[in-house]
This record gives sequence, structure tokens and C-alpha cells, in this order.
Amino acid sequence: MSKKTMLFALTVASVAMFALPAAASAQEIHLEGPISFSGTAGAISLSAEGEPTITCESEDVEGAVTAGGTTEVFNLDLTGCHTTVFGFTAKCRTTGSPLDTTIKTTGVKHFITTSDGPASLWTLDTTTIVCAGIPNTIVHGSVIATLIFPCGTESTEMTEKFAASGTTQEHDVYTGVTYRLTATTSEGGAAKPAGLTSTVTTKSLTKGKFNCT
Repeated sequence: MSKKTMLFALTVASVAMFALPAAASAQEIHLEGPISFSGTAGAISLSAEGEPTITCESEDVEGAVTAGGTTEVFNLDLTGCHTTVFGFTAKCRTTGSPLDTTIKTTGVKHFITTSDGPASLWTLDTTTIVCAGIPNTIVHGSVIATLIFPCGTESTEMTEKFAASGTTQEHDVYTGVTYRLTATTSEGGAAKPAGLTSTVTTKSLTKGKFNCT
């Protein structure tokens, strides 16, 4: 087993134990079939209130389906990351990243429904982003993506869209609970709302479908 595969397996084992609040469980949907996904995304941006926007040019995604198809553990590897401060471009990375323009993070997502239909609720592990010349940005919280994958339709491909207007996410309420990403500048700073925009497309080796009933 490679080091990368072993790390991913350990991530699956550790985060699969976490669940949504009890109030949210009634509206989970189930993905039937696939056990893993991988894929890419184009440009992704994170905009925090009063802070420079962090942009990455591309993103690699790995996911392993758990808990009977209601959740997925994910690894994100974002490349070409930077921000602009006073007209200057500053490279951004996570603590420990081998490259100065790479952001890596992990977490778990739950398959749910919103007013627009199937969706996914991504909860990120706390991620510290280091951009040259500015204080560190610590990202916390959860974000909801719209699933471009109709209930009952079989496919090997799944597309998820994060849409935001500034720091306001298109969808942020599920079962009466508000879920948001926040960004804290350096230790002890105030957590500020953050908006995420991106479109992620992943594929599996086998066809799957969402059971939304």
C-alpha cells in the first residue's frame, strides 16, 4: 500500500465517525453503487469579509463513500493558489505544503436536499492558509453545493456547484440550521463569513444513483 493510499484510508477511518446533527439526518439522501470518486475542478475562489480573495487555478479531488452512501470523505489538492494585495500577487499555500502555491485539505460531506433538489454539505477540517506578506488565514466550517445529478438517474459522473455572491453562499440553510464557511485572520482574530465559488466534477468506476426517498 502506498503512503498516499494509506493516508487516505486513515482519513476515511477517522472522519467517518462524525455525523450531522440529529435534526438534519431525516433529509439525507443515499448514493447507491460507487464506493469512490476522483476528479478535478477549474478555478476556485474564497472570499472572506474584509480580506483579500484567495484564488486557485485548479483542484484535484478524491472521495470515498461511507455510511451506506450518505457521506463521503474527501481530500482536496488545490494548485496555482494566490491572492492580490495592494496590486501585488502573493502566493498562497497550506502549512506543510511542499509547493508555495498548493493548498491541501480534507473533510467529510453529507448528501442532502435543499429547495433546489439534491445537494452536498461539505465540512472542512480546519485549514491554515499562508499567503506571502499577509497574516495567515484559518478556514473553518461547512459549505453547501448543488448536485447536478437528478434523483434516480444513473451515471458515473457527479458535478457539484458552489455559488456565492461575495461572502454570501447561494445555499446555507439545511433543516433550519445555517451552515457557513468562516475565515479567521491569525490566531485569536474574529471569524468572518466567507463565500466559496467552484464547480467540481468527479467520476467513479461504476454507475451510481441517488435514492432521494
